[in-house]
Amino acid sequence: MWSASAPQAVAAQAATPAAAAGEGFTPKLYVPMSRRDFTGMWLNKGGIGWRQGVPPGIKQAPPLTPEYQAIWDEHRANAAAGRPTGDPTAACLPQGMPRIMTMTYPMEIMMSSQQVNIFAEWNAQTRRVYIDGRPLPAPEDVEISYNGTSVGHWEGDVLVVTTVGLRDGINLESSGLPLSGSSLTVKERIWLENDNLLKDEITLIDEKVFTQPWVVIKEFHRAPADDVIIEYVCLENQRNPVNEKGEIGVILAPN
Repeated sequence: MWSASAPQAVAAQAATPAAAAGEGFTPKLYVPMSRRDFTGMWLNKGGIGWRQGVPPGIKQAPPLTPEYQAIWDEHRANAAAGRPTGDPTAACLPQGMPRIMTMTYPMEIMMSSQQVNIFAEWNAQTRRVYIDGRPLPAPEDVEISYNGTSVGHWEGDVLVVTTVGLRDGINLESSGLPLSGSSLTVKERIWLENDNLLKDEITLIDEKVFTQPWVVIKEFHRAPADDVIIEYVCLENQRNPVNEKGEIGVILAPN
């Protein structure tokens, strides 16, 4: 016999299997399918300095030219005096490449046979490394952007990447360690040391900024199985205006 309660009973029965299916679910740590499989969530546990394990500032010991050493000296003096250091991320601008690879927050890598997508939680930025055989763009065709154009290929199980087309006005860390951007070439060698350890050897080449190529190795540990990227929104910043000199100020909320 039909009754008004029948649809509710059917709905309850239909929902029961779905609810039961989720009970006792335990996320499993991703296991790479090969040494070329970088898929998954990764964490930088080496701090926010450009060289891992070294805090931002003078101990980084970058091989700067006199021109860029003077710029950095001014940025650090400003920081010591409580003035803005010229860090554009304080005004919600993207960190850009290569600083994005410091990964202050977690990163997630997704791969196909055509490209490697590296997603940074910080500022919700994505790097795309093309591995489909395309060459780097000619200098006159380079699209200038925060993360540039990255083209890679495999040498054994090592992903070899070159990035060009970066914006001026970017830097390497919160100390205001400066870069030129437009004259910078970034070379990377990325590989799995083991299933849960990813390494990225980064070489910065720019005769305008550095007296020699600067090489660092960054290590990323696989995140726990239940880690996920969290939404990060920094689109309209009313507290850190940038003036005509490129200095970043702070507007505090009224009492």
